[in-house]
Amino acid sequence: MNTRPMGHDAWLRETLKRPEVCRRLNRLQVLFIDEVCTLSSSLFSRFGFVMRRVAPPHMQHLPFAGCQLVCAGDPLQVVPVKVTETSVDRMVFGCVTWRSCFEGAAGNVVCLTGSHRQRSADFQRVLDRVRWGRAGVADVNKINATGTAIITGRITQLRIRKASVLSINEERLAQIESPAVVFTATDEILTNDENLIEEAVSSLRSCVDLSVVLKLQAFVILTRKLGNVAPGSRGVVTRFIKAGDQGADTVTEVECDFAGQLVVVGRSRVSAYNSAGTELAFCEQLPLLLGWAVTVHRAQGLTLDAVEIDFQLDTWSTAGLVYTALSRVRSFSCLREKGLRRDLIQVSRSSAAYYDRKLVENKVDPEEDGRPPIEPSTIPVIEVST
Repeated sequence: MNTRPMGHDAWLRETLKRPEVCRRLNRLQVLFIDEVCTLSSSLFSRFGFVMRRVAPPHMQHLPFAGCQLVCAGDPLQVVPVKVTETSVDRMVFGCVTWRSCFEGAAGNVVCLTGSHRQRSADFQRVLDRVRWGRAGVADVNKINATGTAIITGRITQLRIRKASVLSINEERLAQIESPAVVFTATDEILTNDENLIEEAVSSLRSCVDLSVVLKLQAFVILTRKLGNVAPGSRGVVTRFIKAGDQGADTVTEVECDFAGQLVVVGRSRVSAYNSAGTELAFCEQLPLLLGWAVTVHRAQGLTLDAVEIDFQLDTWSTAGLVYTALSRVRSFSCLREKGLRRDLIQVSRSSAAYYDRKLVENKVDPEEDGRPPIEPSTIPVIEVST
């Protein structure tokens, strides 16, 4: 529902149309939200509103209808896509719903220290300075020195623009010497309003492509949860399954190996809605993307074996973007990067202030929380409204 431009009431109407969804929401006792800082304040508020309104009357006065929330995220990573310096929407911790859940007697924010991903202490120290916008010339030079690194094995390219990612993936797919299988989809339009049709098609294209081309051994990324395999999981195409797998000519499903787990992937329905929650169009396509290159936003939360980044190729102006890209790997030996400049390393002022305040409230020792010393020449920060 995040892709739908709907208000609180429209979200509620859409949810009430699905009794099973309402029952599942009411049965929730504990809800885990990972990468919560990628949510905007408006999305978090709408979700909390729906949770309260579908609950029994005696629970509607409680935040999220009494469901216990366990959220995890880093406020200094890349900010939500539509949150800017001047946007009405804000970071998730800037809304009343967040404060009603995690401030005062209702809940608590706990600051965790240390790193579970990085194996190199030197690399971690450099990342800490990048994360807080305090990287100096020496740090930038050390990162750029990885530009000539020789890395064996699979390496993922990180880019900003989706068009750049598509171009790289198409080039890599062409290098596989096996027949290509094309999965074609069509947009099913459910409205006669020309303006709404254009809006609906644009919404669908932001989520799914009409054509997905795959080959055996192609590197792919799952975009929707299937069984125990989470969205964002990376795998390899191992088999194409024809209709009924009984000799029919049409390939309908794909078998993929996700870290040793074989999963059969079929088509999923993606819909576009208007502001009132009415379905305008839908498309059924495989929830798979080629995975040799991914956008930084999609890579957030992932640990990649090796990463290649060229900061000269895109506009890296979003707060937290450089840190998010660099921190996908475990050490300098897994990184091949070039073109980084000090002015590209930016941090959200509101995120840094919120995080700093919570570290103080948690009485975390500055030597343990990853905050590096302030150097004489610091990086300018980008202010994001709260």
